[in-house]
Amino acid sequence: MLKRGLLIVLLNPVLLLALDLGQPETLQQFLSEVAENEKKNRLREMCYLYELRHCEITLDQDGREKKRKSSTYEVIPLMDGVYRKLIKRNGKLLSKVEARKQQKKADARLGKGKHLSASAQSKLALKRSKRERKETQFWDEVLGAFHFYYLGLENHGGRNVAMLELLPDEGYKPSKKDFKILTQLKGRVWVDMLDLQITEAKLEFIKAFKIGWGLVVKINKGAILWVQQRKVQDAVWFPHRFELNLSGRGLLLKEFNRRVIGDFTNYRRYRTRVRLFPANLDLTPRVQRED
Repeated sequence: MLKRGLLIVLLNPVLLLALDLGQPETLQQFLSEVAENEKKNRLREMCYLYELRHCEITLDQDGREKKRKSSTYEVIPLMDGVYRKLIKRNGKLLSKVEARKQQKKADARLGKGKHLSASAQSKLALKRSKRERKETQFWDEVLGAFHFYYLGLENHGGRNVAMLELLPDEGYKPSKKDFKILTQLKGRVWVDMLDLQITEAKLEFIKAFKIGWGLVVKINKGAILWVQQRKVQDAVWFPHRFELNLSGRGLLLKEFNRRVIGDFTNYRRYRTRVRLFPANLDLTPRVQRED
């Protein structure tokens, strides 16, 4: 009965603001609803086109900017991932010759899926299914990887958001190697109280970690990742911006200090006949704004 009562409160935007998230059971139910919404976000995102501006800023030892470069891509969803078509460099459109070259490469990649054998289609569908399971499993892992603490309400742009601290659970064992990164993080998240959606997250890497088995890059402890989500087309919540500040050593032990920024814009639905959601996943929004 208690869990059912909590669910009724979570589905009511007015009662939601009166929740005492300092109570462990209430907070756990709240987090479960947020995680379910995030699962749906990631699966919906698989059938949207969008533009990604990726900016890399090289800093000196004092944190001053030395150099920056950016690339803007049109990101196209595929059955087995995404295809990134380059459309701008350093904020400027490509020349007509290069734009045609990029379009030709995109057409060739997208055309690969048009005339597949039944066996190839089956293998592709299996890859898609594995991607979907991994995306949804990630949020189950998040709930087990951290201790969550409610820090209070804040107002962001006229909307109430809950601020939560997350600290690593020393007893957490990742179910897959891909989720090991969760053991290296702590931080804070902000959750929109009406839609039960994560609006921002600030994560700190509490351990040094390696990319490419340490042969390519070693990232120092203390790297900071900021992530923002926004409501798109007044319906779905997708990534809006990320900023990663990191330092470390690359090939030949060369030190680096960088800031990487990603801006996501121009989301639009991509027409596809592929079923992107597990049959047993209810896509009804958990919380909707009342008129």
